[in-house]
Amino acid sequence: MRYKSYLPAFAILFAIASCNSNQTEKKLNVKDPEGTIAFSDTASSSVKVFDNNGRVCIQQTNTYYEVVDAFEGSSRIPLLLKITRTDLCYADSVNKDKVYQISAKSVMDTKEIKWEAQFVATDVNLKDNTNTLLAIHEGTGEKEDLVSRFSLLTGKEIFNCSYGDLRVSIPNVKGKRFLGFVSRNAVGEPIKRSGKENLIGRVNYSSSSEQLSSLNIFLKRSALSSTIPSYTPEMVFVPTNENVSVIEDGKAAILMKVDENYKASDVKDFALKLTFYCGSDNEFTEIYIPVENDRLQLSKAKFDSDIFSIQ
Repeated sequence: MRYKSYLPAFAILFAIASCNSNQTEKKLNVKDPEGTIAFSDTASSSVKVFDNNGRVCIQQTNTYYEVVDAFEGSSRIPLLLKITRTDLCYADSVNKDKVYQISAKSVMDTKEIKWEAQFVATDVNLKDNTNTLLAIHEGTGEKEDLVSRFSLLTGKEIFNCSYGDLRVSIPNVKGKRFLGFVSRNAVGEPIKRSGKENLIGRVNYSSSSEQLSSLNIFLKRSALSSTIPSYTPEMVFVPTNENVSVIEDGKAAILMKVDENYKASDVKDFALKLTFYCGSDNEFTEIYIPVENDRLQLSKAKFDSDIFSIQ
């Protein structure tokens, strides 16, 4: 008789467990979307753990996918990015030098695009609305961040600078213009690796698809040369007339009189001003470089020629 009294309770528990199991199965049941498959791929991730003299060292390789829109003129081209990131670090520390391998492929009935890129960075931003892939390699200690941009159309590195870039916008145009300075303090030491004697930095000017011009700044022997800092100087845009609106405390400019039908000759009427603070008495020196015909104009640059040489 006692045995029979447990049957209802057992049946209830079995029913609850069966119901929960069915609910779990329903949650895990992912329905494939309708439509024709344009492209498919598979990838794997891995992890390896090493004993390095008592310290735990971890190597992780993760592969994931992102879809981004590249623009060529007004044409939108969906791209599938396959991103493989490899990170090697100790369990009690953070590694900021991650290796990225990215392959891109257009996946719809649009212009065919296919490219591969590999670089070292701490993080990437794929959707900052500039028609570029943004890679940031964070500096440690006194080293400054290195900012790099890659064209979404070709995968080529078209721009880099230390600390941060300045942007120029044209109304109704997805692409931007980028201006920046690569300092001696940039992580990875690109200025030192160039092998150019007395080079203190480089000014880069690019569009979202290609580098447009670049100027090397050299330091001469002078009373102030030893006080010129090795980090990125203060940078702002200076408009030369009302055709350009400067915003964000001088960090961005809008060409108000230009539209999507612009030519290189229309990109003008602004300049880059770099301010180097030197010494302890708020002493400073400036470099002023105009932009005309969509290029940096060395012939019209203003600077102290006793301190700097620009090429």
